[in-house]
Amino acid sequence: MLTENKFGKYLTYAIGEIILVVIGILIALAINNWNNENQIHSEETATLQKLIQDLKSDNKRYLENIEIYKKQDIYLTNAKDIIHKKSLLDNEIKEVMYYYGAYIEDINPRKTTYDEMLNSGRIYTLSNEKLVDEIIEYYQFLDNSIYQNQETRREFRAVFYGPAFTDFWFWQAEEEPFPFAKVFFSDTDSQAYRTLKQSAGWSVGINEQMLENNIKLLKTNNELIEHIKMELKGKK
Repeated sequence: MLTENKFGKYLTYAIGEIILVVIGILIALAINNWNNENQIHSEETATLQKLIQDLKSDNKRYLENIEIYKKQDIYLTNAKDIIHKKSLLDNEIKEVMYYYGAYIEDINPRKTTYDEMLNSGRIYTLSNEKLVDEIIEYYQFLDNSIYQNQETRREFRAVFYGPAFTDFWFWQAEEEPFPFAKVFFSDTDSQAYRTLKQSAGWSVGINEQMLENNIKLLKTNNELIEHIKMELKGKK
């Protein structure tokens, strides 16, 4: 009977020890998980804050581009109207004799944080899946805009600086270019002049397209910044 009591005590003690060990392990796991979650939370917060800084840099660039394209619109539209006249006065020739056509501003986005997120796979670990989709969509739109800008610039330059337009350029290096310009602008049916008219109309269209695109980029950029700020606010 005494032996049975001792065994019972030992068994109770052993079970108690096991329970304490299990509880200790569970507590350690809980603390470890809590630490991991805190680390993930801190890393995500820091990443989103860096991303906002990149987006703000892009935002500034879009605003600058929009102002440039608005000013360009006045010049290009006025030049097109003059160039499309059947005959030009001397003062009108002087206004367009150095016509430079559409000028496409580079976007030059700051993509450091996004590229790091993409290359490391961290973008897919963000807790808000909808925000992940918005970030990816924004940068896809941005990349597509950059590609379209490059293609439009290449196509325009192929015409504007092409062999059919040589007569428009050769006299611009002369000390007294106006007499040469006057000869050029007097023949509005020449191949080079027809190319100039085509380029003038095309330039207005390109400028409008670039202006509209930068306005869209600015709007999408502002919306994404606000959504990230809301996400960060919810993490405090």
